[in-house]
Amino acid sequence: MTFSKIQKSTVSQIIVEQIQEKLLKGELKAGQKLPPERQLAEMLGVSRSSLREAMRALQYMGILEIRQDGAHLCENLSLLSDHFKLTYLLKQFSVMELIEARKLVEAEIVRLAAERATAEDKETIAEAFEETLRYQETGEEKDFLMTDFAFHRAIAEAAQNSVLVEMLNAIRDLLLEVNLDVIKRPNQVQVATAFHEKIMKAILSGNAREASGVMLDHLTNVEEAIAEVYKAELSEDVKI
Repeated sequence: MTFSKIQKSTVSQIIVEQIQEKLLKGELKAGQKLPPERQLAEMLGVSRSSLREAMRALQYMGILEIRQDGAHLCENLSLLSDHFKLTYLLKQFSVMELIEARKLVEAEIVRLAAERATAEDKETIAEAFEETLRYQETGEEKDFLMTDFAFHRAIAEAAQNSVLVEMLNAIRDLLLEVNLDVIKRPNQVQVATAFHEKIMKAILSGNAREASGVMLDHLTNVEEAIAEVYKAELSEDVKI
C-alpha cells in the first residue's frame, strides 16, 4: 500500500480526499484495515496531529471506524453523502442554504416519484405515511422525525435515482437538529402531516405537477418555521 506525500500546510482535507479517491479507484476496499498511525503519517509525509484530524473527520463521515486492532474502513460506504458531510465540517453551510438545496432536490424527487413509482413503491409510501401518524400516540418529536424521514426517503427511492437518494440523505442529516427544533413549534407536526397526505395522494394518482407543487409548499412552510426559530442567528448570518 502506498500513499502520495503531501506538501501543503493544511492537510487534513487532502488526506481525506486521498482516502476517498483510493476507495473510488478500488485501491482501498470497504472493511480494509489501515496501517498504524505512525506508519501512515510517514507514508503521507504529514504530522500525526494532522492525520488524527483527518481520521476524526473520516469517522464522523462514516468512512472510518476505530476497532481494538486499529482503524478500519467501514463496510457500508456512501461517498456522495460523505462528501457533503466533509464540506459541512470544513466549510459549514448556512441553515437557509441547506433548506434551499432541499427544496430544489425534493421538488424534483417527488416529480419523478409520481411518474416512476411502481405499485410496490406506492404501497411503501402509503405505509410510511401511516407510520408518521403514530407520532400522535407517542408524543415524541424524535419518533416523528424518524418516520418523517422514512416517508421522504420512500418517495426518493420511488424516483428510481440513487444519486438523488444520497443527496437527500446528506441534506437531511445536516438539518437533523434544526428540524428537531422546528417540530417542537405548536401544530407543526399536524401541518407537516397534512402536507404529507397531499403529497402521497398526488404520487399515488401519478400527478407529478401537483406532487411537486405541494412539496414546494411543504418545504416553504418548513423554511418559514426555521426562519422564525432561528431569527436572531439568521440575522447575523450564523452558520450551523
